[in-house]
Amino acid sequence: MAVADRPRLGRGLKAILSVPVQVDAAATPAPAAPQEAAAQPGDRLALIPIDKIDPNPHQPRAAIDPVALESLVASVKQSGVIQAVLVRPAAHGRYQLIAGHRRTEAAKRAGLAAVPAVIRQESTDESQALEALIENIQREDLNPVERAKAYRTVIHDFKLTHAAAAQRLGEDRVTISNFLRILDLPEGVQMLVGRNLLSAGHAKVLAGLNDAARQEALANQAVKDGLSVRKLEELIAATPPPAAPSAETAVAGHTRTLMAKSAHVVELEQDLSRKLGTKVRIFPAKKKNTGKLIIQYFSLDEFDRIVERLDDAKK
Repeated sequence: MAVADRPRLGRGLKAILSVPVQVDAAATPAPAAPQEAAAQPGDRLALIPIDKIDPNPHQPRAAIDPVALESLVASVKQSGVIQAVLVRPAAHGRYQLIAGHRRTEAAKRAGLAAVPAVIRQESTDESQALEALIENIQREDLNPVERAKAYRTVIHDFKLTHAAAAQRLGEDRVTISNFLRILDLPEGVQMLVGRNLLSAGHAKVLAGLNDAARQEALANQAVKDGLSVRKLEELIAATPPPAAPSAETAVAGHTRTLMAKSAHVVELEQDLSRKLGTKVRIFPAKKKNTGKLIIQYFSLDEFDRIVERLDDAKK
């Protein structure tokens, strides 16, 4: 099925789980308390033993906040599981979670033997991963690094372009691209973002810099001084980095290992520059079939435009 024909999942959990379900006569019917049910034909609502539910292998959340979990455990002990979890059938009469990891864990700790669950018969690995990601995004359960890694996993595992992933998730492509840039930051900066000491906005600003040491220094200063995103932008503007050699100069410094450009390579440079709307340079190396390809951009908006063109070219 073509990407354009696939149903979009980014409609919110209330849209995904909002219509009455067909209760499987062979399963234990769930009580009336769970307020949300499945929206796909063939889904059914049942009480499922917790020990028959396996984790979601595509779960994007790395850890559950212990304080929030204990609060949920207390709620489950008092009121039960109010919202059904979402599962799909697995082998040997077992089930695999799609959404509801935290609710399932809270139910275990509260001593419940079973939880109400919507059983989704028609679920693929891709839809399982996407729905788990949607749930966590909409519940704001993921820190920016977890969210970025989840985007990267979905894009890589299911061979999606940024644009296709955005369509499937019902999000803006630029939003996904901005989160993915977080993963290009040094590990120390990612740690600060993952601990919510820096926001995704801070990370986006820092990702616009090319100097890893400067990124770390500014990140640490932002945490130490409690800088807002705007204040961080002002600090960066007020302290420009030392002038660095241009990409062409840096590459030219390796003239002993680079080959002279043929007319064909020059023509390719011109063609790529026209198609991408920016300056493109090709530097063949002495080793056969190797070299450097440099695509220049001069702002994050221009970077996004170039990435979008590359994504479109892959379709």
